[in-house]
Amino acid sequence: MDHNSLRKLVEGQLLRLEGNAFQDCMDRLGLELYPSDYQPVRAAGPKGDTKNDGYCAKARVFFAAHATRGERIDKTKAKIRGDLEGCLQEHRNVRVWRFLTNDTLPGEVDQFIDNELRPLHPAVIIEVWGLKMLADEISKLKREQVDRIIDVISAAEPRPKLPEKPQVVQLSHMQTGRDLWPILSISLAWLPAVEPDGCTEEEEDLIDGVVQTFTDWLEISGDVEARSRAAVRDAQRGITELLNELKAKNLAVYSGTIDDHPIGDSASPILVSMAIFKIVRVTSEQPSPSAS
Repeated sequence: MDHNSLRKLVEGQLLRLEGNAFQDCMDRLGLELYPSDYQPVRAAGPKGDTKNDGYCAKARVFFAAHATRGERIDKTKAKIRGDLEGCLQEHRNVRVWRFLTNDTLPGEVDQFIDNELRPLHPAVIIEVWGLKMLADEISKLKREQVDRIIDVISAAEPRPKLPEKPQVVQLSHMQTGRDLWPILSISLAWLPAVEPDGCTEEEEDLIDGVVQTFTDWLEISGDVEARSRAAVRDAQRGITELLNELKAKNLAVYSGTIDDHPIGDSASPILVSMAIFKIVRVTSEQPSPSAS
């Protein structure tokens, strides 16, 4: 398996983890990165885990592991503030406080950390290891270490490549998470997204983040639906927030499914196709996208 395929496998496994399963995975990562120093911690007694999910006693690096997939922004911010300040109150000489999450934090949360928390605690290095950084760090390790951390055998066959010439598919305007979720939940993979020309760097970064998040949701949609209806609603609300971010930049998402499109040796999978357009004219019905 090449490095890129391994990294994608690691990302996919991290996305599927929740609660204690994610924390267990992060413990395994800590033990591989700091074999003679890392100490896992579990909640016990009236004080719980003393706002410490694991730490390096010598290096004075403290970890907070939290699966934030689909979580509201205000809840994530409160969690980060509470864990950081609780850790600093309970423990001495904290040099590095590292927040571990299997999501890519929204810009508002990242801004909150940089503008509010870091100035309040200048003596502490505050880090966030999100999905991409975790996948990068894990993928740098030896193959047997990767297998131990993500608890799979990485020698498995990589996901087949998408076809180079997709068929034509009818796209519909996606305005809410409820519009997009039924498409995500029945599909097996994305076809390459079509993006508008002439975007600013800020718009390109936003589009890249949204497309990646939609891809992540597609991969775990089955797990979310199996968990509970409330989890699906939370996911839909998170998608709606992303669509609203695009809308604020005059960007509109059109998406649909395509059937009977073989990938490798698989038979007739359902794939998702998506295009993002710049809105150049707004009517009372829906935005009119520009050609790209």
